[in-house]
Amino acid sequence: MKYKSIVLLPVFLAFMLLTAAAPVYAAGPTDIYVSPAGSDSSATGSLDAPYGSINEALAAAEPGDSIILRGGTYREGINVRVRMPDITIKSYEGEWAVIDLTTFDPGAEEDSGVYFDVDSSGGKLQNVEVVGGFYAVCLETKWDWGDPSDRAGASDIIIEGCKLHDSRYDVVKVKPNCNNVIIRNNEIYNSGQAFAGNVLNGEDNAEGIDNVNGDNMKVQNNYIHDICSNAVYAKGGATDVLIENNRIENAYGGGILVGFDTSPEFFDTAVNPSYYENIRCVVRNNLIIGTGWEGIGLYASKDAEIHNNTLVDVVRGGQYHSALYFGLSYQDWEDYAGRPANVDPDIHHNIVYQPAGTSRPMIEIRYSDELGGLSALDGDPVMNNNCYFVEGSGAVFEDRRPGSILENAGLSEWQAHIGGDSGSIEADPGLDSDYMATNPLCDGMGILSPAEATWPDEAPSTAEEGSSGAGTGANEGSASNDVGENCEVNDPPFVPLIVIAAAAAAAAVIILIISKRKKKD
Repeated sequence: MKYKSIVLLPVFLAFMLLTAAAPVYAAGPTDIYVSPAGSDSSATGSLDAPYGSINEALAAAEPGDSIILRGGTYREGINVRVRMPDITIKSYEGEWAVIDLTTFDPGAEEDSGVYFDVDSSGGKLQNVEVVGGFYAVCLETKWDWGDPSDRAGASDIIIEGCKLHDSRYDVVKVKPNCNNVIIRNNEIYNSGQAFAGNVLNGEDNAEGIDNVNGDNMKVQNNYIHDICSNAVYAKGGATDVLIENNRIENAYGGGILVGFDTSPEFFDTAVNPSYYENIRCVVRNNLIIGTGWEGIGLYASKDAEIHNNTLVDVVRGGQYHSALYFGLSYQDWEDYAGRPANVDPDIHHNIVYQPAGTSRPMIEIRYSDELGGLSALDGDPVMNNNCYFVEGSGAVFEDRRPGSILENAGLSEWQAHIGGDSGSIEADPGLDSDYMATNPLCDGMGILSPAEATWPDEAPSTAEEGSSGAGTGANEGSASNDVGENCEVNDPPFVPLIVIAAAAAAAAVIILIISKRKKKD
């Protein structure tokens, strides 16, 4: 029996050694709480001991953590800067947090309300209000840092359920190579506070959403209004952008611009040697009401698809361009820039409704003698099944290209001129209160579903500072009480070979001793 007990000893030792190195399940992503009533000096980041400032919470965070903001107003005195990947900033469920930079003057510095640094890919901003800042939200890039082998930008960023407004310049700035950005269900408004007091004509640079060479951006279900210049544009070679289901009102510049005019150093000529401003953009089911310039404009674009949009009272006051406009890109007048014409646009099933007294054309194709001659369109556009209507008068179409001049033409002349736009009509679409067409002749034209208020149409009530009150409002993506939502089990740690070897060696020695003792017996 004593030999049997000794034989079991190595097994016991091996078991003890191995279980000492058993898997340790590391803690998953952490929720770090912040409250206007919190204290940075005594905070642990828990719900009961929150930080008092967002930046202190970010300093304590690790990649994958969520910064949960209790209801109230945060005046950080500087921008909220995210410096690591996969960080989420969002309001506590049922409450509404406001990041207010209106009392902070960044001067010439790009100190934005929320700033996603170059290493912040995978970040999220959800159900938060951002007021002021150079930009309300900015995504940074290494594009112009001097290393052509590393031009990465903050990518895979999601901005949703937010109110973003009263920025000094653009509300949302997407810089080169900030790819795969999703901007959805937000209210975006009052850009260009740096130009307050100016006579606004769309020429000041303060867009609602300004994307320069960011690919695969999605702009969906936003309410964008009262914009100093253009509501949305994607330019500088931006590729595979989707702009859909947005309601745009009162932009002093254009509504949606597919391309525009970009300094040539921001183009990636390895993939875009012709300097197209935009490639394969899709613009669909957008409602655009009241612009100073075009409702939808195309500038040096390639393979754009524009369909099922409704444009109402655009090019107000006969200011610039036309309702649907083919424009020119000058690209800083640099000799080496491409400045291509628009190529192969596909424009169909749109509605343009203009009030009486409109003086600008429905469609204009521009041309300029500058720089040796610039044309806004190569060939003819692919167009069909659009509805045009001007109260009290006929729609007008114009083509400025030499050898293809068309002036003050009606719809039938336009159709013959381009050999297309078949199925298009000139009729009152009978827009209802949701701007949906009721005229059967316009069936399938214009927006196919109302641009409903999926953005936060009113800010949820802000709870008393530091309280846990459950207000009402946009809760999509907000903090959840579900156990496991923000936890993950990591792979068990590697058991060092030396531990296993030691266990095996100990067992071997004991077996050898036992074997020798048996022989002596």
